[in-house]
Amino acid sequence: MSASNERPGGYTIQGIHHVGLAVQSIETVAAFLEEVFGAKLEADYALETSEFLSRMVKVGQNYFELLEPRGKDGLIERFLDTRGEGIHHVSLRVENVEELLNFCEARGMTLIFRRFIHPKSAHGVLIELIGSDEG
Repeated sequence: MSASNERPGGYTIQGIHHVGLAVQSIETVAAFLEEVFGAKLEADYALETSEFLSRMVKVGQNYFELLEPRGKDGLIERFLDTRGEGIHHVSLRVENVEELLNFCEARGMTLIFRRFIHPKSAHGVLIELIGSDEG
């Protein structure tokens, strides 16, 4: 296995930023993660939209993003209705993320909001791309 993640397209995969979990209740899942793994909710991160509430939970040096539905027929509600609770997406931290986005587009991959690679283009996995300069 190569020690470098540098890609010929001028971008570098720095690692997994977080794994997003679609859940019915952030409170219930956060309590489970704390009891079993000593996880802690990040006090300085919460994102609420009309479709979902997002909170980050730190487990060791890694993160889960817990996504709870808000309102009817939002994207997390639809995900839960069809798939149940579980992994929603994997988020990668990328140096020169624009170069990776250009690489994906040049190969005909479907991008969502120039932030996610659609599961149909990524073997069934929704992949979020986060620039190395983002939080």
